[in-house]
Amino acid sequence: MKNSNRLSQEEIKGILRAADEIVTRGGRTLLAKILKGSKEKKVLELELNRCPVYGYFKSEKLDDIMQRIDWMIDYDFLDRVFWKTTYDRFYRSRLENRVRSIYGRAVK
Repeated sequence: MKNSNRLSQEEIKGILRAADEIVTRGGRTLLAKILKGSKEKKVLELELNRCPVYGYFKSEKLDDIMQRIDWMIDYDFLDRVFWKTTYDRFYRSRLENRVRSIYGRAVK
């Protein structure tokens, strides 16, 4: 699949539904594994096999699923900001600032 090929509405909905399951817990690869129907340990530990769209693209190669996800990112259906590392960093820094301000008030 080339990035210029449009995905169907059903494919877009399926990918977005799977992405909802992993906000803060994973990224593109984990998303692709859900859509592939992977039996990988992490997928099963997080109970992502219970996702309604688990295995949605089971007959596709993982690389083809990744291309679909990249298309979703390129065309602003998905935003890289939501992926785990950025999301965790953002909220961790907010929490640290809050702890500092509470501690700072207690010292004064």
